[in-house]
Amino acid sequence: MTLTNIHYFVEAARCENFTEAAKSLFVSQPSLSKQIALLEKEVGTPLFFRTNRRVRLTPAGRYLYEQLKDVYRLTEHAFERARAIGQNIAGDISVGVLEAQEINRVIVQRLHAFSGKYSELDIRLERAGFSNLRRGLQNGYYDLIITLSFEMENIAFAQQEIILHSRGAFAINRSNPKAAIENLTLDMLANEDFVAISPEESPNGYSLMVKQCNVHGFTPRIVRKLTSLESLLLCVEAGIGIAILDRNTRLEKDSAVRIVSIPESDFSHVSAIWLETNSNPIVRRLAKALSIGSANFQ
Repeated sequence: MTLTNIHYFVEAARCENFTEAAKSLFVSQPSLSKQIALLEKEVGTPLFFRTNRRVRLTPAGRYLYEQLKDVYRLTEHAFERARAIGQNIAGDISVGVLEAQEINRVIVQRLHAFSGKYSELDIRLERAGFSNLRRGLQNGYYDLIITLSFEMENIAFAQQEIILHSRGAFAINRSNPKAAIENLTLDMLANEDFVAISPEESPNGYSLMVKQCNVHGFTPRIVRKLTSLESLLLCVEAGIGIAILDRNTRLEKDSAVRIVSIPESDFSHVSAIWLETNSNPIVRRLAKALSIGSANFQ
């Protein structure tokens, strides 16, 4: 099995058409068909059902596709990273940013300043959810992730720089009568519906949310456990439930939602997280450059 076999197979599976796959790979259809045949011979079973116009994966082909679909991309990224390490500052750094988070103006300025200092370095930014950021950091797809600091506990060999201090808060749709209470506090919401990030998506995020409510004397009635932060925000906007979150989401600018800080909250901070096993010194320099100290509380 070679990377060429894998690349051709994944593209054919994605296109469900050998002709289209060959065009996207800039190779002839016979070349692609030959690589697929070699792979099927090695596996010992057909990977595609073939018809006159299209192809579709067999059960064995579907399983192999799910296992191999990211191999070529991750391998390319690994080679790029190896070249960057060898050149010390050249190449690219892949940065994953938590979805639905507002990128603070200071953070953007520091990214620009860092890029200007290392003009040969390409910093690639990409949005993702909690679990995809953790997984991407651990498998080497991301060099550094910008997420909430409680995620540190779920990542082995992780290091962090706090880049934004952010107090915990709750978000309530203004259609809820309690949103009009002037000095609204969390304990007043004991009988309300809550929405939360699922424990599978963010184990620590979920447990911290429950802990905040427990500290205020009640167990939250959670009506939805969401698999993405964006879905959580949408539920608040739709009035489905109240959410406990940090004060760095787009809901801060939503006039239909009221955000109330939780006094003495230790909910989380926004952090730059990387692996101590990452030998590229530029990653640590970038994390340090993004750090904005303790003066910028929201």
